Amino acid sequence: MGTGGLVIGERVDTDRLTPLLRGGTGSESDSELQPDFLPDKFESGTLNVVGLAGLEAAVRWLQSQGVQALRERETQLTARLIEGLLAISGVRVQGPLDAHRQVPVVSFTIEGRDPGEVGLRLDEDFGIAARVGLHCSPLAHKTLGTYPRGTVRLSLGAFTTEREVDRALQAVRRLSAQYRGRRRSRSA
Repeated sequence: MGTGGLVIGERVDTDRLTPLLRGGTGSESDSELQPDFLPDKFESGTLNVVGLAGLEAAVRWLQSQGVQALRERETQLTARLIEGLLAISGVRVQGPLDAHRQVPVVSFTIEGRDPGEVGLRLDEDFGIAARVGLHCSPLAHKTLGTYPRGTVRLSLGAFTTEREVDRALQAVRRLSAQYRGRRRSRSA
């Protein structure tokens, strides 16, 4: 179930709009046709009341914290992550490399390692959740030169701490060093 909203301006001819889904409005349950009056015409099925309550709580929390303050904190954490990853030998960071020009999501690769393997090691060895692969964006990865394997993606949020960023950096540093050590031992 999703949560969303539909805003219809005064100039929109609602007679020309057709519902995407039909049925279950509750206002005319005896009819097989969607009601033709607003808002029921566009309210099919049972509302996601839990999702709406969660959305309301999230919006209230965001307002209490201040969106700008949260953005500044996420930008600081993103900069910390980018700078830390750039300092690790064998790690390539994708994107603008400027925390002010991006959302708090950072993609990277470790030279010679499959992103899926890196993500698995982050999870199993360090308890760090990462998203790996093409992230539903194969053309972006073709542009970046990371196709077909993709990247490892770390996402930061309102509850991410500096300590967690540092733990992630330490984990990536250890993984990169392990992989470099394996390459050296194979070439010796």
